[in-house]
Amino acid sequence: MTVAAIRGRQHALGGHQLKKFGLAAAAILCVSLAASPAASHSAHKALTQVSPQNAAVAAALTDMKGALLTPRTALPFDNGGVANNCAQYSHLLFTSAPDESTRSAEIRSEYLVCDAVRMVGTQPFMVTQAALPPNAAKALYERLDLRTLPSSLRNRADGPTHTLKTLLAVGKVTMTQDTVEVETGAQFFSLKIVGVVSRPATKGGGERLQKEWIVWIGDELKDGNYKSYRTLIVRPSRDSRGDRYTGTLYPVQ
Repeated sequence: MTVAAIRGRQHALGGHQLKKFGLAAAAILCVSLAASPAASHSAHKALTQVSPQNAAVAAALTDMKGALLTPRTALPFDNGGVANNCAQYSHLLFTSAPDESTRSAEIRSEYLVCDAVRMVGTQPFMVTQAALPPNAAKALYERLDLRTLPSSLRNRADGPTHTLKTLLAVGKVTMTQDTVEVETGAQFFSLKIVGVVSRPATKGGGERLQKEWIVWIGDELKDGNYKSYRTLIVRPSRDSRGDRYTGTLYPVQ
């Protein structure tokens, strides 16, 4: 299985068990943009806004209960537990981590959409349709500091050589507005922005929102010794001065 598995597959759990995991879909508040202008303005100020940039994420946020219960390939955890859907996956993450074998890494690519549901589904949110900046993927390629997160490139990242552009300068680059992929003879590395999260400012700032990008990482060595498919939370710079971007793996383990 390759990085294409990130798009995911689909063992159901009863509703009473779902509540045990603290992610019952009934507890999630989604506000429609079709509301009156006044209501929408109020909602924009008070709620986290999520703009999906990926069909699987959009579908999951529209049907949270379905997303939590959709059957997926069994994912073993290091405490002996096994997840078969997003609800079980989220529950197990409180006490353990997915097995670190390359096969488990491949399976985890099916659960990346679960990370998005877990990240935004713990508080009221509204789904919006905001577009990405036209240079979003290019900014990740040129400005994301790979010293700030675990990857196959981290040991090589140092000084001025710490971005995808500088670390894989000889690679073949394929880029769209939301995705950058770099391939060399030995490696494949991709960054795909699948959602934009805008959170109300917690102090000062009035209506100002803090933006985060939900980014899926595909990181493979072609000899088969290393594969990683994870979710990264990137907080983009507020200006275009060339400031570096930093990323945090989600969930943190």
